[in-house]
Amino acid sequence: MRTLSAELLVRLQDAHAFDPAPRHADLWRHHVPFDAMKGTGRCEAALDRALRRGERVALVGQSGAGKSSVTAHVLGPLVEGLAPLAVPVAIEDRSIAVDPVAFAGHVVQTVARYVRHAHPADQGRVDRIVKGRTPRRLSKLSITPQWLGASVELTAELASASAADPARRPGQEVIEQAREILDVIASHGLRPVLVLDDTDTWLSGIAGTEAAQIRAGFFGRITRLLAEELAHAAVLAVHENYLRTAEYSRSSGFIDTTIRLPAVPDAAAIGAILEHRVGQQVRRFTLDQVITADALERLLAHYQRGRGRDIRRRVLYVAHTALARACDDAAETIQAVHIDVAISECAPEVAARVRPAPRRDPARG
Repeated sequence: MRTLSAELLVRLQDAHAFDPAPRHADLWRHHVPFDAMKGTGRCEAALDRALRRGERVALVGQSGAGKSSVTAHVLGPLVEGLAPLAVPVAIEDRSIAVDPVAFAGHVVQTVARYVRHAHPADQGRVDRIVKGRTPRRLSKLSITPQWLGASVELTAELASASAADPARRPGQEVIEQAREILDVIASHGLRPVLVLDDTDTWLSGIAGTEAAQIRAGFFGRITRLLAEELAHAAVLAVHENYLRTAEYSRSSGFIDTTIRLPAVPDAAAIGAILEHRVGQQVRRFTLDQVITADALERLLAHYQRGRGRDIRRRVLYVAHTALARACDDAAETIQAVHIDVAISECAPEVAARVRPAPRRDPARG
């Protein structure tokens, strides 16, 4: 028979509480701010301030360090006054990463797609507004945090601004069309923010001269477009490795602010990350009902041994696996031994250097 504590672990396992790869749309729910963990205002608060000033921000970190989560937290559905526009990274067409006209056209097409799905029940009203509007009707409306879905009128204005096919227009007109779209959003009292959340998809996966050319085009021509032509706020998730390349230096003068993601500082912060995940499934609990202090220290040591600050793989993935092993043992908590076994399964190269403690018989406690 399982104890109440053991049943809690099973419940967390069934809910995938420590899922290292949740849906992108849910990242804002799961994020524990670095500012809270470190007691500073140099990460999430700094990003929020920079975007509200209309700056172009490079958010720098290794894969899995939390770039997407930080962006989702700052620009989540509850945000007020900011209008994030997520720009999909199309790996099938790398010209978007290097050609300003192609990038601007991609922004236009992205907004057109968003508009088509914003108010399906009111599409007739949207169409009537578009047909009857003057070329530039920039009325100011009261917009809720979910900015595009909150206003049929704003949707109609954006539908009109994005209606022309960029492929059939001269290059400078395409850039002006993209700028007009951002200006329309700004005219409604919102700060538009272009979000390039996964630039590594454009910049990685190739080698040699072509890779250098793509990086040079992106960090030179596209960042210049963002600063000089589109001239609105943007956040670019940038892998830390690119900062050491000559191509990244081309963004100098076009990136206003660079924010480097900090490391998780201590075992208490590791605990806060896991506690937040547990709290989304269980209302009344204490963290020591889920994981021991020794296990948190072991998890912190594994995280710190990593070359990057990889929370996804070295904290959540290991905790997710350790939870499963604790449930297999019918254990009442995740113990250090479960972390060791999880490390041996998730990171065999680490297990070869760090010998895990012997597994204890759960019946003996």
